[in-house]
Amino acid sequence: MRQGVLLTAVSAAMLAGCGSDNGKDEGSGLPELGPVVAAAPATGRPITDASILLDRLLGDGDMPPGMEQAPRSDLEGTATVGGAHTDPAACAAILQPLARQRPDALTRNAVGFNGPNFSSIDIDAATYSNDKLGSAFESFQRVLRGCERYSGTDADKTVIDYRLGALPQPKAGDASTAFQLRLTSEGFTLVSLVGLIQVGNTLVQISVTAPESVDPGLLSDVAAAQVRALTAP
Repeated sequence: MRQGVLLTAVSAAMLAGCGSDNGKDEGSGLPELGPVVAAAPATGRPITDASILLDRLLGDGDMPPGMEQAPRSDLEGTATVGGAHTDPAACAAILQPLARQRPDALTRNAVGFNGPNFSSIDIDAATYSNDKLGSAFESFQRVLRGCERYSGTDADKTVIDYRLGALPQPKAGDASTAFQLRLTSEGFTLVSLVGLIQVGNTLVQISVTAPESVDPGLLSDVAAAQVRALTAP
């Protein structure tokens, strides 16, 4: 894996403000989601080897100081387990691995990094054939519609309130969009800023999470670094 792609200075931005809430959606209190972004025409050959895809994802040396790589066993996302419930049920797919949402991927892989105070950076990638790429990119975005505000309980019956809204971000890769998700339970709030990016035939979901707030610039930096890694010769 490549080393030193990100500037270490971004570590200070982990808990900075989340930015403006202009154009708020009345249901979530967050900016309203815009139109679904169409995928760009795919060029080049799709990645079909999971080990090659893993090698093109960011590594330890690319992360801000204090972030440690998560064990591989922790990278599958949170599937619905006994006693857990989401309302509406379709919203349970949000932040699930892309290839779990659309299992027709040619290959997939993921990396995750944990930091202090419940902060994390998660990168999940899946490669699709030319005929599946566009519908996959759009279907991931359509799941977000109707989930501007939803709720859930975990296996211990702890109630979680979710609020979802748009997130302005610079364009990344061949096509991209972003959103923010706020999870609140028993007075504690986690904020995830999430980018969904197309690079050729590969779709990448990048989530930067921390308590209360995250600087959107950190997601932009991680996204730009990941695009460079995927497009490097």
